Order: sequence, then structure tokens, then C-alpha cells
Amino acid sequence: MPLYHLQKNNRCMIEKLPVNHLLKSLGVREGMTVSVMSRQPMGGPIVIGIGKRSIAIARDVAEQIFVKEVN
Repeated sequence: MPLYHLQKNNRCMIEKLPVNHLLKSLGVREGMTVSVMSRQPMGGPIVIGIGKRSIAIARDVAEQIFVKEVN
């Protein structure tokens, strides 16, 4: 499932990332567990939480990140 389709407060594990050097430099890696903190309206970015950090990811990139929900 693409990351962008998850609802707020859902946790997920990243299964597949696009080739994107910015994500890599921000520390986003396959196998990490992240939480969806917010989704901006009108096709805006999604904000995810990784540890104590918050990262905004554009919709087109978030649709290329595939995740699996975890509880």
C-alpha cells in the first residue's frame, strides 16, 4: 500500500522506497517503522514521524513509498 493512502496516527513499516537521495539523506530507510502524523488537504504533503523527528514528504514521492501497516 502506498504511504500516502494511510490515515493519520497509523503506524507502518517501509517495504520499498523509490530511488531518492533526499529520502536517504533524511534517514528514511526500508524496514523502518514510521507513523503518519498528518495529511495536508488538497493533495498536499504527508508528515511522518521517525523517532523524535517529523518529515514532510510530497504526495508524488509518498505515493511511491510502499508500506505495510503494523500495530
